[in-house]
Amino acid sequence: MLKLNSSAIAASSSVPQSVLNTCARYPDHGALIGKAGARSYTYRQLADAVTHLSGGLKHLGLSHGDRVGILSENCPEWGLAYLAVQVAGGVVVPFDILWKETELSLILGVSGVKFLFCAAKSRDLIDHIIQSKLLPVTVINFDKGTGPTFETLLGSDPYWSDETRRGDIASLIYTSGTTGDPKGVILTHDNILSDIEGMVDALVIYPDDIFLSVLPLHHTLESTCGFILPLCLGLTVVFSRSLKSRDILEDIKNNRVTFLIAVPLLFEKVYNSIEKKIQELPVIRRLTIRLLYLISKFSWKIGLNAGRLLFKSFRIKTGLHSIGLFVSGGAPLPPEISEWFNLIGFDFLEGYGLTECSPVVAVNRPGDIRFGSVGPALPNMQIAIDNPSRDGIGEIKVKGRITTPGYIDNPNATAALLKDAWLYTGDMGKIAGGHLYITGRKKNLIVSSAGKNIYPEEIESALHMSPFILESIVLGRKRENKMGEEIFALIVPNLENIKQTIHDLENPLDQSSLHAIIENEVKIANERLADYKKLNRFEIRLEEFEKTSTRKIRRAIYK
Repeated sequence: MLKLNSSAIAASSSVPQSVLNTCARYPDHGALIGKAGARSYTYRQLADAVTHLSGGLKHLGLSHGDRVGILSENCPEWGLAYLAVQVAGGVVVPFDILWKETELSLILGVSGVKFLFCAAKSRDLIDHIIQSKLLPVTVINFDKGTGPTFETLLGSDPYWSDETRRGDIASLIYTSGTTGDPKGVILTHDNILSDIEGMVDALVIYPDDIFLSVLPLHHTLESTCGFILPLCLGLTVVFSRSLKSRDILEDIKNNRVTFLIAVPLLFEKVYNSIEKKIQELPVIRRLTIRLLYLISKFSWKIGLNAGRLLFKSFRIKTGLHSIGLFVSGGAPLPPEISEWFNLIGFDFLEGYGLTECSPVVAVNRPGDIRFGSVGPALPNMQIAIDNPSRDGIGEIKVKGRITTPGYIDNPNATAALLKDAWLYTGDMGKIAGGHLYITGRKKNLIVSSAGKNIYPEEIESALHMSPFILESIVLGRKRENKMGEEIFALIVPNLENIKQTIHDLENPLDQSSLHAIIENEVKIANERLADYKKLNRFEIRLEEFEKTSTRKIRRAIYK
């Protein structure tokens, strides 16, 4: 079967035009498959719904360039609203369904949205914010209710704006925050379509691929790669029931999903779940799997992927045999996770990007996977290292049509981001053999008393190799009356693994025993690190770290 190419996308003048052109080519093919009991749409039904919703928005008074918010959990209707806004000539402003009142109030105020598609669970809070701040926002219910609703707009005459061009703004992505001014990232139609062109040309995507949508659609990784990309190619998108690994595995099996894009935490959960089941197998079977893994590892080193054959029955038993491609992004991935998935026969690719780049910048390629790297740049992108150190590490800068024109109404922040046509990412890394390696965030950098640069992410990766550490944050703490910073870690232990592996299940785990176990794991991690990178102190916390809706740890609140 021939892989798809980006020629049709390159010829489109806007995101919705690319999708609607696909609707004309594959009218009866499944487009959006809702969760159990929810509505699904063929491409013909998608085109019909989008153009009628667009007509409803025009009837309500939407003008070209007006901003429209979307606040809902993942569902086909979120996607229809997104496309309808752009078909009508509007700009989409995605809202995070997990934002609290302070965040919602802030973004509603600064974004200037004229309309807001809103899920029923958030309607009362949104009404309260709009009334208390006297905001001129018309709310459109996704569900039944007073005022305009999704269903009533579907009854409008169809409309298609012919004013939209590639350089027009397609969406504004606002950073959240309870203090300060959030920045609105401008993404044009050309930004998004160019990123999709690069992805399609870099990866191997087939006409019968089925995508599973897991990440929140307000997140740029999911909206670009898990929603718009497949719709531009005539593929099917299935919406996952939840972020629980059991539900995801069942959704993959029941829908014969072939393509999954997710964040590292999800893949780590799948890995841990399968590894746990392996540990429960009889000794002979467990040893056989370990032996096959070592054979696969050796074959990988000589350019072969024996895991495809050796672990074929294993993949069938896990229910993952339909998967053709896993892609991880949005946060650093422990190299051993990528290695494990690839060695048992999957094509598992780690990539790198940021919202300001629509978002994908680089990704490993099938046949050219290097564990620990995020791959080469997309074919239509340039990557360079600014002011590299002796070991080649510096700030990553990128150039290409996928980069944002800047932050809306924020010239100072835009000037700091864009310099001489290059976008400065704030991430530190190096390039080796054409592959990009991320070492950490510039703002997370720890400077030792000897002036050495230390990247917390490297130390965290060493800690996370322990089965008894669930998650960690490594920070630099000022040394009292001394120069430089000491390396300090907040560590969340994996209590389940500790109890099952080394502790008597019938007796409670006391604080001193737990501290001794984690102290030993820190000692093991330190042995993997250069002397100046070794962890000085740590503190145990029993609650998981607060995370964003895309499962990233909110580091800033723990500094």
